[in-house]
Amino acid sequence: MHGLVFNGPRDIRYESYPDPELRSANSAILKVKSCSICGSDLHMYHGAHIGNTQYGNDTPHFCVGHEFIGEVVEAGSDVHGFKVGDHVLAAGGTGCGTCKACLSGNVPACRELTAFGLSQGLEGGQAEFVNVPNADATLLSTEGLTEEQSLLLTDGMATAYFGLTRSDPKPGGTVAVVGLGPIGIIGVELAFVLGASRVFAIDPVKSRRDMAAALGAEVFAPGPDMHAQIMEATGGAGVQSVFEASGAKGAIGAVLPLVARRGTASFIGIPEPDDTLPLPLIMFKNVTVRGGICDVQNMWPHLVPLVQSGRVKAAGLFSHHFDLSEGAEAYRLFDSREEGVVKLRIDVG
Repeated sequence: MHGLVFNGPRDIRYESYPDPELRSANSAILKVKSCSICGSDLHMYHGAHIGNTQYGNDTPHFCVGHEFIGEVVEAGSDVHGFKVGDHVLAAGGTGCGTCKACLSGNVPACRELTAFGLSQGLEGGQAEFVNVPNADATLLSTEGLTEEQSLLLTDGMATAYFGLTRSDPKPGGTVAVVGLGPIGIIGVELAFVLGASRVFAIDPVKSRRDMAAALGAEVFAPGPDMHAQIMEATGGAGVQSVFEASGAKGAIGAVLPLVARRGTASFIGIPEPDDTLPLPLIMFKNVTVRGGICDVQNMWPHLVPLVQSGRVKAAGLFSHHFDLSEGAEAYRLFDSREEGVVKLRIDVG
């Protein structure tokens, strides 16, 4: 098969790669139809860290990508919820499927939990085919969903819901979303769906601020005046719920000064090892701080009905389309944050 292969920082290549094989009886093989790039993929692309792993020229090559949809073409004997021919989307990561945590439905507690496309341990889905372990808990039928909705449910929309709800938004309350990539834009829409009266949206890229404004948000560019402007807009109180959806140092640093006393801050952007938070602001403002990696599968029961009913549209996020063979250019463009670049869809077959 062919896939997009990590060859080192800023070196993603479309090249021949070994076909996947069923690695366990609970696995399935998908023929990938479409995939997309997540902002967290850029940490790998930059040669930075994801967890304890730093990506460099000496990193063993692997297929990248954890956002993909496709068709089941082979299923192991312990796969009971899906069969050959089913059209599905895959959660961005999964567990082993056999430990106590997985068997009880608590996949995020699995000690083998990992994301697709970060190493040879779980090859990614920006490829023609991909092996999906723990298939019954990792796959979801795409029936009743568009292909773009399905791609968003693999990670981005789920992470937006996870991060936003962990900022504890209240009906009639105020929310700030820091970072308006696809997750942040969906977070703005979800904030209004969940009852926020005002949403403040922050990003340096004007086209992304314009998308948030079209959803009803009050938008701001980062800068020396931003904090004062939002404090003035809230009568000096600050924002009750702040959702950081970027992982950039500037975004992380902007959050706690914006949070109201006894407010909540939620962080979902992948941090670098030297990223820190100011403990005095947390202590003396009595701020609740939450961070974490989204358990995608547990978000689906909340999100799928909202999407299928039209309550959540997440419209217009896929600004560019590529073929798999154009993957290197897709990564370059997504990394550029040029005006008009939001989410990229890569069609495979």
